[in-house]
Amino acid sequence: MIRLKPLIPESWPDESMRFGLMVQISDPSTMQFHAAALYRFDNRLMIGDLQGHLRTRRVEVRPSDSRFFWIAPDLNLEDQRILAAKIDAWLDENEGKIPYSVAHPGGVVFKDNVWIGNEPGQGLTCATFIVELFNELGIPFIDVETWQPRTGDAEWAERILVLISASMSPEHIEAQRARIGQTTRVRPVDIAAAGHLVHQEMEVPLCFNIVDPLSARIEETLLG
Repeated sequence: MIRLKPLIPESWPDESMRFGLMVQISDPSTMQFHAAALYRFDNRLMIGDLQGHLRTRRVEVRPSDSRFFWIAPDLNLEDQRILAAKIDAWLDENEGKIPYSVAHPGGVVFKDNVWIGNEPGQGLTCATFIVELFNELGIPFIDVETWQPRTGDAEWAERILVLISASMSPEHIEAQRARIGQTTRVRPVDIAAAGHLVHQEMEVPLCFNIVDPLSARIEETLLG
C-alpha cells in the first residue's frame, strides 16, 4: 500500500517525526518530479532540498505546501535525529555552493559538512542529494551501484541540461554531457519508494529490483 500523505493540516506530521521524505510533481507536462527531505530541527518542521544548480532550500514548512506528499520512513529516533542534524548542517554551510549534475562521476563531495566536489561534472540532483545524506551517515538506504537505466533517462538528462545550462560553466556542461548514458539516474520517485521500504532492521541498502516496481506505482498514482 502506498502510504504517501499530502502535506496538509489533516495529515500533518506529528511531533514524534524527526525525519521524513517528500515528493512532488514539479511539472506534470513533462512528468517531472522533485524529491526533498522533511525534518524537524529546533522545534520547527523544515523542508530541505537541492532545487537546482547552486540552489538549496532550507525553509520552514507552511500549511500551503500541499503540493508535496510525504512519508515517515521506519527509522529509529536516533537515526532520524542525526539525519535531520546533518541535512540542516549541509544546507546551513553550503548555500549557493552545491552544483547540479545529471551525470555525477562520483568521488568525495562533502568534508566536515562543506561541499568540496568542484571538479567539472561533479554535482547532485534532488534525488542523489538525499542518497548522499544517507551514505554520509552510513544508514542503509539504496545501493546506487545496482541502479539500471530506464526508458527516458538519457532524454531527461539532455533536457534538464539544456534548461539549466545558462547558470553553468562550459566545462561543467561538457563534463556532464560526455557522461550521459554512462551514469545511471536515481529518480525522485525512487526516493519516495525507498522511504516506504527501508526499516530499522536493514543491514544493507535496497537494490534497484526491489525499489523500481514501487517507484513505478508511485509515479502512476501521483500522475493520476
